[in-house]
Amino acid sequence: MKKQNFIRKVFLSMILPIILIFNAGLYAAENPAAPKPDYDVIVIGAGMGGLSAAAHLAVKGQKVLVLEKHFVVGGSTSKFTRGEFVFDVALHEMAGGGPGKMDRGLYQLLKATGVDKKVELYEVPHFYRSIFPGVDITLPPNWPGFKSELKKKWPEESEGIEKFHVLCADLFKDLMELRDLFRKGSVSGAFTQILVPFSQPTFFKWKDRTVKDLMDHCFKNEDLKAVVSQLWVFYGASVDRESALIFMAATESYLSDGAWHIKGTSQALADGYADRIRELGGTVKTGSLVTKILMENGRATGVRTADGKTYTARYIVANTDPYQLADKLVGRENLPAKYLAKIDAMKPANSLFGVYIGLNIDLKTLGYNDTEIFYNTYRESMKNYEAMMKGDFDKGAVAITIYSNLGDPVYAPKGKSVVKLDAYSDISVWPKDRAEYNKLKAQKVDELIALAARVIPELKDPKNIIVKEGYTPRTIEHFTMNKGGVVYGFDLTPDQWEKVPNTTPVPNVFIASNWTQAWHGVGSCQINGWRAARLILDREGIE
Repeated sequence: MKKQNFIRKVFLSMILPIILIFNAGLYAAENPAAPKPDYDVIVIGAGMGGLSAAAHLAVKGQKVLVLEKHFVVGGSTSKFTRGEFVFDVALHEMAGGGPGKMDRGLYQLLKATGVDKKVELYEVPHFYRSIFPGVDITLPPNWPGFKSELKKKWPEESEGIEKFHVLCADLFKDLMELRDLFRKGSVSGAFTQILVPFSQPTFFKWKDRTVKDLMDHCFKNEDLKAVVSQLWVFYGASVDRESALIFMAATESYLSDGAWHIKGTSQALADGYADRIRELGGTVKTGSLVTKILMENGRATGVRTADGKTYTARYIVANTDPYQLADKLVGRENLPAKYLAKIDAMKPANSLFGVYIGLNIDLKTLGYNDTEIFYNTYRESMKNYEAMMKGDFDKGAVAITIYSNLGDPVYAPKGKSVVKLDAYSDISVWPKDRAEYNKLKAQKVDELIALAARVIPELKDPKNIIVKEGYTPRTIEHFTMNKGGVVYGFDLTPDQWEKVPNTTPVPNVFIASNWTQAWHGVGSCQINGWRAARLILDREGIE
């Protein structure tokens, strides 16, 4: 009896979060059928999730149509030019592997679609440089170098540093073992879930814990905790609120599989996907805003675009947030109250504010060799986070990316530099009135530059700056249509790290974006695209 109670208790403690992240059968149904559709699958949005889904479907013989509202593909994975400078819209570093590495994640998917032949990936020379009061340290993008630098500065913490490595590796191993659980049916899935505490103990132990819990478990020194947890700035929540799972998985992926960039900017990756989709017989249309998913008897039958055109398909993949899906595309009247209540109750993550800068000086020749620098006003991440979210950017944290140091000459002419500054932000800080908005943006752009100038004093001199262009959550909302300009999807706290499934209550509609289960980032979006494609292929009986 005690044994039965124990199994029941374990099952009940796991069933909700595990089903939400892995069980694609939540809203599964039989293969949908539409009379003579134009396409097998229509993909809404040509960001990384949409392009990835389309490529994985096309390579398996599915007839796909990708519809993108902008004049270029890529979404946040794209570039723009200002005069003689080229700016990467968003990508800093891409985790997930590349040529010559362990090849257990993203790079496998690039090879599966043939996109690996379309792009040239190169490893970034540094992982990151972390600066806050009393500490300034640069860390290499691999475990041996990462651990060595930490041990040099904090030799008394050597045991904890090794413990941290083991935990990250074990967690990633557990996730890889569970990576196909989202494809399983209810019976086999439930059996796997029951065994998780025994088969994937690291995942089970840390699924409800924060990054702060992880740091306290491994280390004693508060400065060391701040340095190791510095990449909270990439994931969207301060360390006391952020899920330990995403942090551990991302750290292991970066340090074992490499931190990567794309030759010719991230636009080359987006273009590579689009080219490959077309080679496989798919269609990619830009300047085509989808305004409605057409519904009939509880199923999607196609889409309508802003110019009044309609296209039919047996499946729809939406590279959108769930709010767009519910409020604009499908319509709340076509979705169950339980699903709507869930997404309405979940908290979105923060948005971003930043500045693109073109300089008429060569930072590398001046001794700045870094590619990614994090400057923190405070050691405590929550203080930095709160300052940024209130709009006090001169008192928060800033991510300084020196793109012209990446070794790709595309960004700036010889003797000049490209720098991007990023901070967290909330859309409520930014006025809707255009005049007030422009005035505040100009002020805050200068504040963020002044904060970065504590690391790069040359930024103080206006004569060094040729291009200075800011963006805000309202900019992101305009271009992505994501609620509040949120780029990370749902806030990655322990109570909602599972986000939402790639499935939806509409049995032939799927989501492939940052808001879904494989978390967020350029690499994760591509994994979400593969997941959505894989679910469709499973329904079609295609391996």
